[in-house]
Amino acid sequence: MSQQPTQSSLHDFFSVLKKRKLGMFLIFLLIISGTIAVTLAQTPIFEVSSTVMIKYGREYIYRPLDQLEQGEVQPMLTFDNDRIINTELEIYRSKELIDKTITTIGIDRLYPKLSSLKDSNEIILAYAINRFKNNFSVFHIKSSSVIGISFQHKDPELAVEAINLLTDFFKEKHIQLFKNPQSPFLEKQVIQYTKQLEHAGNNLKTFKQENQIFSLEDQQKLLLEQYININTLLIKGTGNASELKEKITSLTTGLEDMPEEVVLFDESVQNSNIDDARSKLLELQLFENELLEKYKEDNRLVIAARKDIKKVNAFISEQHLSQETSTRSGKNYTYLELQKELIMAEVDFKAQQAKNASTKQQLAQLGKQLQDFAEKEKELKKLELEVEAAEENYTNFVSKLEETRILDEMDRQKMVNVAVIEKPMVPIKPIKPRKKLNLLIGIILGVTSSFTYALVADYFVSRKS
Repeated sequence: MSQQPTQSSLHDFFSVLKKRKLGMFLIFLLIISGTIAVTLAQTPIFEVSSTVMIKYGREYIYRPLDQLEQGEVQPMLTFDNDRIINTELEIYRSKELIDKTITTIGIDRLYPKLSSLKDSNEIILAYAINRFKNNFSVFHIKSSSVIGISFQHKDPELAVEAINLLTDFFKEKHIQLFKNPQSPFLEKQVIQYTKQLEHAGNNLKTFKQENQIFSLEDQQKLLLEQYININTLLIKGTGNASELKEKITSLTTGLEDMPEEVVLFDESVQNSNIDDARSKLLELQLFENELLEKYKEDNRLVIAARKDIKKVNAFISEQHLSQETSTRSGKNYTYLELQKELIMAEVDFKAQQAKNASTKQQLAQLGKQLQDFAEKEKELKKLELEVEAAEENYTNFVSKLEETRILDEMDRQKMVNVAVIEKPMVPIKPIKPRKKLNLLIGIILGVTSSFTYALVADYFVSRKS
């Protein structure tokens, strides 16, 4: 039961196709003919392609301006791959490059129909740029540093020329954009630091001449040796002065305790009585001693001898009182010697004091000179540091200027870090029209239209009946 309706439907369908086969054939033929005609009528469009590799070099190194002003010559920052490729893509797509390419080729060659328009040149150029952009494609080949370029045009040779020109203009624009115009700035800096170096050098030279500095270290060493020697002399002189002062004090004390004059000799006029009495006194004393050896002190003979001795002593005393004596006195030679030595010590002490004062003065002058040298050393080091800083800045900027001049020369020679991997070539076959694809589409469209025609026609006929 279920198969009967299906078989009936298929039978009806094929019956419809059989009844409408002429119309279906005509429609199919019309569509195929139209497709072929349209395909043959289309202007062949050729696509020219090229690939360019972006090499990472000097363009992608950034040096901050403040580092540059300090003479920094080392790379400070580099760009990442995505930023680099995106930058290059935007340069390729720029209106300026397309404008230059179209202008160089000529609108009348590239788009002849546009050149016949009666609009202004600017409007015609805008139309040409828009059409060029629609036919132009630039893209990044993933996971690489390669850019792909393609351009479609009916004239393959013009397409090749357009891509070559666009790539050349791209290189020029690349150099122009990445060129760092540092040379004028660096030249000014070199001139400025040259003057600073000359000024610092002249200041240092003048300072040395004015202060008679030839070898500061040797001069300081010699001055310090002189200071030590003079100080040693002062210490020794101070010790000598102390010794002389003690000597003067001792001599002064000795002179105070010593008589200035002494008795040189006595001249006495003695008579013979005194001599005889002294002889007699000696005899009696000897006799007394003999008696004392034999007798006791209360012996009569001893007492008598002592009486005689007493009498003789009394006689001698009387004679002394009555005698005439002549005494001669004079300068004490010891006193004179001490006085002379005191005078010499005082003279030596004063001379030593004067010498010590002179030595102190010399020592003070040397100390002041050493202090002045310390101040001069500070100033000298300051001037030397200024010279070193100016020389370092001058050297850095000269090095940077030489590097920049090399880069400028590379720019003048158009040495850019862009390499064409695949040059554009004239294609053998156009990409448009796609004849096989169009024919396949025409067949599909013809078959579909034929069946649609048969079914629709049969539907309307059935309703009328």
